Amino acid sequence: MSKNYISEIQGLRTLAALLVAVYHIWFSSVSGGVDIFFVISAYFIAHTLNKYEELSWKQVSSYYSKTLRRILPTAITVFCFTCLVVLIATPFVSYKMEIKNAFSTFFFVENWYLASSGSDYLRQGESKSLFQQFWALSVQVQLYICIPILYLYAKKLERRLNLKNIVTTVLMAVFACSFTYSLYSTSWHPEWAYFDTLARVWEFTAGLLLYHLSGKLRVSKRSATLLNLLAVVAIISFGLYWGQNYALPGVVALIPVLSACIIIVTSKSLYFSILKWRGLTSLGDYSFAFYLWHWPIYLLLFQYTDTNVNFHLLGLGVIVSSAILAFISTKYIEGPLRRSSALIKSDKKTYAFSFGSMIAPGLFIMCIFSVFSFYEKPSLKALNTFYSEKNVSSITNNTLFPHGTVIKQDMRESYFNNCEQNMQNSSVVECEYGDKESDITIALVGGSHAAQWLSPLKEIAIEQGFKIHLMIKSGCSFTNSADQVYKPTQSCLTWNKNLERRLVVLNPNIMITTVTRNGPQGERIPGGYLESWQHIRDNLPNTSLVGIRDNPWFTFDPPLCLEVKNHNECSISRGAFYNDDTVMPILTKHIDVLLDFSRQFCPNDTCSTVLENGLVKFKDKHHLTKSYALLFKPILEEGMQM
Repeated sequence: MSKNYISEIQGLRTLAALLVAVYHIWFSSVSGGVDIFFVISAYFIAHTLNKYEELSWKQVSSYYSKTLRRILPTAITVFCFTCLVVLIATPFVSYKMEIKNAFSTFFFVENWYLASSGSDYLRQGESKSLFQQFWALSVQVQLYICIPILYLYAKKLERRLNLKNIVTTVLMAVFACSFTYSLYSTSWHPEWAYFDTLARVWEFTAGLLLYHLSGKLRVSKRSATLLNLLAVVAIISFGLYWGQNYALPGVVALIPVLSACIIIVTSKSLYFSILKWRGLTSLGDYSFAFYLWHWPIYLLLFQYTDTNVNFHLLGLGVIVSSAILAFISTKYIEGPLRRSSALIKSDKKTYAFSFGSMIAPGLFIMCIFSVFSFYEKPSLKALNTFYSEKNVSSITNNTLFPHGTVIKQDMRESYFNNCEQNMQNSSVVECEYGDKESDITIALVGGSHAAQWLSPLKEIAIEQGFKIHLMIKSGCSFTNSADQVYKPTQSCLTWNKNLERRLVVLNPNIMITTVTRNGPQGERIPGGYLESWQHIRDNLPNTSLVGIRDNPWFTFDPPLCLEVKNHNECSISRGAFYNDDTVMPILTKHIDVLLDFSRQFCPNDTCSTVLENGLVKFKDKHHLTKSYALLFKPILEEGMQM
């Protein structure tokens, strides 16, 4: 491989790492940089494994040890630094999330944890983890393990059958299967697909195939230079539109992947290329470390620090500090270990050193967990005591309640006992509460905003002797169709059809649901809501429709904000969400009983996130804590005239 060829890839690595940071900081968008890293990494895997005429387990073992020396020192350094940040600077509300992410990162399965988190509607609004950037490394490690084994057996098959191109054929088949799955998964479940290793395999396979097929490609210098320039422009601009508006790694991921492939192929014959600029190529060796360092520094400054420093200056601070730390960790930690003659000569010593080096991050995880447990146990006891006694006066002024370690658990019981349908399935999950022998039935239906009222309604039902049928689906309201205000998934619409059939059979005395929703300009009533209400009117004329006006939606996570900032900064004006003139005429016309708690949520026209005594009202951006919802029992009972 020529020197110029290597320099081109080094420049591409630097560009990809910078774009990841730039788009995170200034555009809150994905850049396609990770997709480029996958292509480059795979290309080098193919280059390494094809050095041998006959690939054996010895060569595979040598590749594994070389990879460990290359990635583990920096990864462990950044991991331990991040654990220190969690212990020193992270609010309690983030501890449990960070422990789960740290544990997943430790075993290189962070991508799967994030995929499952994205599948859980109520965890989507959580603050971002300091370990989140490790998802890409987790994908790489999983494929670093699998790809050499694939090569090993494919090459053995080539020798046994005395046929050529079996490796290429197998790679093409893998590419086709993974790309097809990626298209399906991205359209069906984009939150899962983004972190799914199987949906990313085709990006790696593209790099592998490029190595095998690039020798057959010939491009003139003029064409190569033009294509190279266009590919660089495509990569730089990808995040401005495609990264913000389309789900990855679907078909749009072809843009950064193919651009990376074009740059690698055309680098053999160019008049010029900006990627060969010395400023970019000289930084290529630090790109991996820069990628890992930029994320915890970015979150530390932007998510966990209340600072008045200029936004752009703060962003530049992230870039510079990440670059400095990347240089230090690469030159003084990764470099010496990577070039260690003792480790290079012995795979066994490399493995032993690698496993031994995992002790430090393991101890850090145990330390974080111990601190969390110390605060969680008494806080959980205090929370359960409040559920039973509801003694507001027992809360100490100026102290947040519930404690940050347990506030994310402060929610209705139906979430924990499989009584709510997930975002993917469309069958109706039904649970009963209250007096299950009662002839008076109430159907509480819709999404999580309806479910959060279960706790006070359940207590009323037990006291007054009626039965509650809970039928809830995450991320889905009671609606018949989509419009510009609310665009439910097909799974949600199918679930609503099934729900309507179930309601007709159940024929409840009362049906309760939320009747407004957040929209681009605040509170709105989607057209599908009106259609659903009319369906109840037509098919269940004796059912009383009770509508609950929605609670405010915030652009920040209230518990996190309350721990990091002054409480006065963690609120919005009532007018930022509620639209009385727009929604009230419609609600009074179509709803039998309207429960409007907007004045309780927003006294004095300010939607605060904490009561004066310190009780936190919201567990995330738009869901009430169970503790706060229970305080609505008297006015809920009065409003429903029970």
